Amino acid sequence: MKNRINMLNRLAQLRGVQARQVMGRVGYQQNLCDRYRNNIAGLTRLCGFTSATTTPLQRHNQQQYKATLHAMINLQVRELKLAEQTLKRIQDELQHVVRQEQVLVQVIEDKMRQWQATLAQQEQKIQDGLASQTWWRNKAQEVFG
Repeated sequence: MKNRINMLNRLAQLRGVQARQVMGRVGYQQNLCDRYRNNIAGLTRLCGFTSATTTPLQRHNQQQYKATLHAMINLQVRELKLAEQTLKRIQDELQHVVRQEQVLVQVIEDKMRQWQATLAQQEQKIQDGLASQTWWRNKAQEVFG
């Protein structure tokens, strides 16, 4: 029983390591999503700036600049959506890992209770055996003695 409990404890430690790794991945992915959001906000602010456009070339350059910014914003929005989907998948994985870890902890606690009950029964048997030996000795001394 003790070997089983030790094995379950080692398994729980491994599951704990796995949970911490997945939590790290969730944190990284959240930071990635935040960076995409910040990029989109910054590019959107850049789109709001205007400059003097007195010549057709300046107007053309500004239009090209804004078109490029909008293309970059669209790319960042697509990347953000992908990153959010990945984040959702990793969060689901984390929930699964945490549930497995909780189940394992419950199993370990049950095994520990069983083991403690077994030890208590063994201790009671020893106590009962010693008590009966003492009783028999006393009985024998009364009869033979």
